[in-house]
Order: sequence, then C-alpha cells, then structure tokens
Amino acid sequence: MIIAALLAASAAPHPTELKTFQDWTAGCDNGRACQAVALMPEDMPDDSLTMSVRRGPETGAQPVVAFDAGSAGDPAALSADGRRLALRLIGGPDGATRVAPADTEAAIAALRSAARLQLLGANGKPLGTVSLKGASAALLYMDEQQRRLGTPTALVRRGANGAVPAPPPLPVVNAPPVARARAVALGAAALQALRKKHGCTLDEVGGPEEAESHALTAGETLLLLACGSGAYNVSYVPFIVRRGGRAELAAFDYKPGWWAEEGKPMLINADWDKDRGLLTSFAKGRGLADCGTESDYAWDGLAFRLVEQAEMDECRGSRDYITTWRARVVRR
Repeated sequence: MIIAALLAASAAPHPTELKTFQDWTAGCDNGRACQAVALMPEDMPDDSLTMSVRRGPETGAQPVVAFDAGSAGDPAALSADGRRLALRLIGGPDGATRVAPADTEAAIAALRSAARLQLLGANGKPLGTVSLKGASAALLYMDEQQRRLGTPTALVRRGANGAVPAPPPLPVVNAPPVARARAVALGAAALQALRKKHGCTLDEVGGPEEAESHALTAGETLLLLACGSGAYNVSYVPFIVRRGGRAELAAFDYKPGWWAEEGKPMLINADWDKDRGLLTSFAKGRGLADCGTESDYAWDGLAFRLVEQAEMDECRGSRDYITTWRARVVRR
C-alpha cells in the first residue's frame, strides 16, 4: 500500500501515440523530439525500402534524413520521380545512409513534392524505392508537435512567426549506482513455489522454464521468471528478491505488457542490461520485428520506472522504431 501510494503521488509516464499517414508514420516523445518513418506499401514489393526523418525539439535543431538500404547495396545517389537529385549521401554512426547535412533542405523539398524516391548505386541503377505517399503530412505533423508551423524552421509551412518555444524538461528518475554485487539466488524449491503461486508452471503455460537473477543493489535482486512463450516472444514475470530470500512482484510506474489480462506484471523478451543498469523488454508484433514495443526501466529503490519507450504500430517493413517516452536517469 505504501509503495502504491508513492507511485500514485509521482507523475506517471504517458507515452505518446503514433500517427499514420498512408505510407508514413510519425510520432514525438514527451520532450518533443520527433521522427517520421517511411513504411513499405501494403503489398510489400521486393524493391521497397524505408527511410526516416528525425529532428530534435530545439529551435536550431536540424533534421536528419536517413535510409535503410538493408542488403540492397551501397547507395551513391538519390532520385525523385526519376530525376537525380544534386545531393550527397554519407555514412551515419549507426550504419545507415544519410543525406549530408548541407543537402538536407533539398531532400526535404523532394519529400514534400515527389511521389517516390529511389536510392541509386554507383552504376546509376536503382537499389530500392521509397513511397512518399503521406510524407508531407507526416512532416507537417512533426512541425505541429514542435510548434514550428509558420516559423522559418518549419519543414512544410514556413513563415516569419516567432521562435520555437523551448521543449519541456524531461522527467528525472533518481536511481542507485549500477550494482556490482552478487545476486541473491533462490533454490529450486523456492522457484517452483513461485511458479505455482503465480501460474507459471510448465503444465499451465508451457516452456521455457528459465529463471535469471541480477543484482539491483547490495540487498535487492531482480528475478526474471519465464512464464510462457510463443514463436518469437517469451514472457517473464519480474520479482524483487531481498536478503533472506523473500520474493515479491516488482512494482512499476507504467504497467508493462499484459498486466490487465494476467493480473501481474508481464514483460516480453525481458533482459537486464548490466552496463546501463536497466531492465529492458521487446514485445515483437511479428517475427520480422518490424512492429512492436521496446521499453527500458530503471530501478529507483521502490519500483521500476519507465525511462524510454519506442514503438512501431505498423507491421510494414520498418524496424526504425519511434521514441514515445524519455526520462533522464540520475545515479545517486
């Protein structure tokens, strides 16, 4: 009851919703960082590619235009409706192909006016096609969310209006230092008792019968208990194990997974990132992982608090998820 009251007293996370415009989807997080992503057409033709436009919320933030060429080849140029564009493509830190910053304006202009883009190889032959149906509407949505409409920095409807307002501050999650302690281990009998109590026995949900333990602090351990699986998703129930072996369901400020249906927290494809000290989950919409939800949580001593969430609602070829929530983690 005390933990529940403390969680209710703090601001609960509210990940934003994505918006789809024909062959594009767009979204912004709670700090007004925005992204628009090209989707493959419904019939998923073999030459389809995806791309994205990212932009920070600050007045002077410049858009970043990037392409996911996959295994199509090494892109050398870009054309719009068959007309080769005078811009340069460069490599990005994430391995994607980007439009050079000085040429971003030309790329955005093509997104507003053309019907399709094609990536070209060094020999001039097309490597793949990006549909631009809905691209202009997606960019307009980004401008609206970032309060840029009618300003000189807008992507679509520019004007001479005043400066873009400062973005809202990100919420802060105060967390303990990343633990280097030894995790508390539960014996086989204790694990079996937890499985029986919470409906996670093999005869109830099937395999796998996995259990992972990771130290959160010197006296608290995260236990991830597998509680069912499908073709590409494994569900886990998270527990907090304290000294003496007492285990209780982990608390969250943002209820993950199928909590409402299961009556307990349920994380999909859960993992512990020991370097960042974060609990992660990745609920795939299908095996291609081109749709789903990725979430990161930080432990603050009372509960796991959502510090980042990225989503892709449309199962249409893009694995470039859009961030819908961010918080800043401060290790005390």
